Amino acid sequence: MSHLIAGQADVFSNARVKIYPNLDVLQVANAPIFRAAGWEARERAYDVPPKGEGKNPERAVEVSRARAKRAVKDIALCNHFDYFFTWTLDKKLIDRYDADEVKRKLVTYLKNASHRKGFAYVLLPERHKDGAIHFHGLCKVGSFRLERACSPYTGEPLFSPTDRPLYNMPEWKWGFSSCCPIDDNYERAVNYVVKYLTKDSEKIFGKWYLSSRNLVKRPDIKLVSGGMDYYAFANEHQDCSPIPLYNDVKLISCSLSEKGGIAV
Repeated sequence: MSHLIAGQADVFSNARVKIYPNLDVLQVANAPIFRAAGWEARERAYDVPPKGEGKNPERAVEVSRARAKRAVKDIALCNHFDYFFTWTLDKKLIDRYDADEVKRKLVTYLKNASHRKGFAYVLLPERHKDGAIHFHGLCKVGSFRLERACSPYTGEPLFSPTDRPLYNMPEWKWGFSSCCPIDDNYERAVNYVVKYLTKDSEKIFGKWYLSSRNLVKRPDIKLVSGGMDYYAFANEHQDCSPIPLYNDVKLISCSLSEKGGIAV
């Protein structure tokens, strides 16, 4: 019977590799928080208060935002999007300060675009300094119509600061639109979008982000057998900032430039 009983070291690890189609990411925590697939979650050694009743609401928001960043990055790396896009709202067409009205019209629009046009997206709502809502995201346009963006003064085609062609999305009916092809540095584009989830951002629709259903949401995951030394890893990768999870648990996440070399 002893061979059927797995010890904690066999079930839990403080390190794992997230395997995306074109990239592997190594994550190392300062506690053995990652569980092997097929094993039940262990009982927490601490109490989790009901939603909204935590002792430190600011930290709760920080943890929630960090979780959203990881989720957006997972979606972006699991699905190769073609364009970065921005949508604004025209005050003549919609009350762009009313989150409930904007959400109703946006969700209906996105459902139709996904179903009829094959539009796939991950989208982050944000407020301008004056409180007006607008959106940034990554997308696969499907049969969504694009038109070359041109200067209203000269009629010449417009380009991004990195010399990529700019397009308008005339089927976005609630305001101004622009989109730009993602260049060869895809991970940089992903990180750029994730940065919109800043410390000043908020859950405008009760969510940090929206994404279409026809996407892969999570990568394959392999535990690192025996774990890794968190502090040695942190010292070696000082360019990768620790991410707060809960209590005193932290996580460092870094891309692997070369596959292999880690036992999983």
